[in-house]
Amino acid sequence: MTFSTIKKVIEIRKNIDFYSDEVELSWFDMQKPNLTAVSKEGVNFVVKAKFTHLHENDFLFCEDGHVIKVSRSKDEVFILSFTDALSFAKVAYEIGNRHQPVMIEEFKITVLDDISLADIIKDCYANEAIKVEKTKAYFKANGKAHHSH
Repeated sequence: MTFSTIKKVIEIRKNIDFYSDEVELSWFDMQKPNLTAVSKEGVNFVVKAKFTHLHENDFLFCEDGHVIKVSRSKDEVFILSFTDALSFAKVAYEIGNRHQPVMIEEFKITVLDDISLADIIKDCYANEAIKVEKTKAYFKANGKAHHSH
């Protein structure tokens, strides 16, 4: 049995012209202060990003000199489109009470596919005033999502 070593990321930089590897991360993974992942080249690595999170086109410098470029992946999302303000407000309130990140547009809410929202999504499917679409898309939350209290 072979064991691969885990590379430790020691620095995060921007605007670098060279890199030897790439990793595709979801929106949620980019928010984690502690992350373990596997790059496209099969390299296991760990990031401990104090007081920040990762962004697309960040470059991760490992202690052995390996450089990994961060790319965004599409996320599984639900797009909820509303025909009336009351349904929109009620669903927005319920999602907000779950402290889930959202993308809010005029009469439209996009949320990540998360088990904690399963009951809300089920109720939306049953409501004729709400169109529910499950798809893959780039997610970008409004405001300071996943903040701490």
